[in-house]
Amino acid sequence: MKLSVKIAGVLTVAAAAMTAKMYSTAKGNHLKTHTFPLSKMKGKPPLTIFFISDIHKRLIDQDLLEKARSHAPHLVIIGGDLAEGGVSSTRIEENIKRLAAIGVPVVFVWGNNDYEVRQHELYSIFKVHGVITLRNESVPFSYKGHTIGIAGVDDIRMEMDHYEEAIKELDKSQLNILVCHNPEIHEQINEADGIDAIFSGHTHGGQIRFGKFGPYELGKTGMIKNAAYLISNGYGTTKVPLRLGAEPETHIVTLCAPE
Repeated sequence: MKLSVKIAGVLTVAAAAMTAKMYSTAKGNHLKTHTFPLSKMKGKPPLTIFFISDIHKRLIDQDLLEKARSHAPHLVIIGGDLAEGGVSSTRIEENIKRLAAIGVPVVFVWGNNDYEVRQHELYSIFKVHGVITLRNESVPFSYKGHTIGIAGVDDIRMEMDHYEEAIKELDKSQLNILVCHNPEIHEQINEADGIDAIFSGHTHGGQIRFGKFGPYELGKTGMIKNAAYLISNGYGTTKVPLRLGAEPETHIVTLCAPE
């Protein structure tokens, strides 16, 4: 009996230590940098983007934003799940204020959890802070005398997506960025669509992984159908405020001409 009690005690302490580690991991502030060489960037100066997705309940760290600002991004993209049910409009607005304070345009696409909060409150916050919202549509974006296209596809899980509508106004001869919360958008694009870079989140990298095993793959970059892509582990957590083997991350992505 005494041995079993001791074993139970050891297991309890180990579980508590593991939980504390997972909680600490989930509070991390990591800024990853990536370079995407793209042929359509020939003759154009590099374009730098700060990308953040899956914020959920977190308050974005100011030091992290200062690090992002030091890279002099031309654009901020929020890749969905800015919030979720139970997140106050005050918290949502504070995060938008902090992102807008970087001093460049902010673009937002919806994730599935963004539909859990009052939509009129979201729109009100976006309007006050000049956030560009994309729901199955595209906008031109100009920097240093050059123009690119940015298309945003609404959430796939909520069956709000309409990819063809989102890209119909894009000029295939210019550089085009596609943003969709769910990386399943990869299955919808075609090489002839003129998409050059794709930004997504949603998966949290599995959030809690045991070695190679998790509900989703880790976030990554790569190429698909002639487009460079980024799938982010995301910044926040959902359901439980814990991470294991899939640290939170935000990104500085530089689009440039191949050498």
